[in-house]
Amino acid sequence: MSPEAKRKAREHLELGEGFMATVEVADASTECEIRNAFSRAYYGLYHACYALLLGQGSDPAVVERIAKDHGRLHASIRHPLGKPVEHYVREAYDKRRNSDYEPGWAVPSATVAQGELKRARRQFYWIFRSTLRSLA
Repeated sequence: MSPEAKRKAREHLELGEGFMATVEVADASTECEIRNAFSRAYYGLYHACYALLLGQGSDPAVVERIAKDHGRLHASIRHPLGKPVEHYVREAYDKRRNSDYEPGWAVPSATVAQGELKRARRQFYWIFRSTLRSLA
């Protein structure tokens, strides 16, 4: 893997970690705060998956093209991470789309959202650590 690909992978990990740091839902969170947390959680996962593909040695130009189509990015992580992780990232994408674009979406309660976002953080850091190992 080229030094440039490693640098880019680390930048995506850093950006993803920054998004995940903003994923907070308190008991008194508003609907918009909950929606924003789901959106940021997905983008944290997105950047971790992008970094993982780079860390696996994929051509950076190919990864960039793949990442423009979220569905292709999701499908591309199936081989290195497994179908359950691919499925989870697709679910996170659906929640992000609903959060950002669907006014009538039944937003989960703060308690439910806290549990779902805890799982998103666990998935993110699993991908994050997997990517760091490939960059070492």
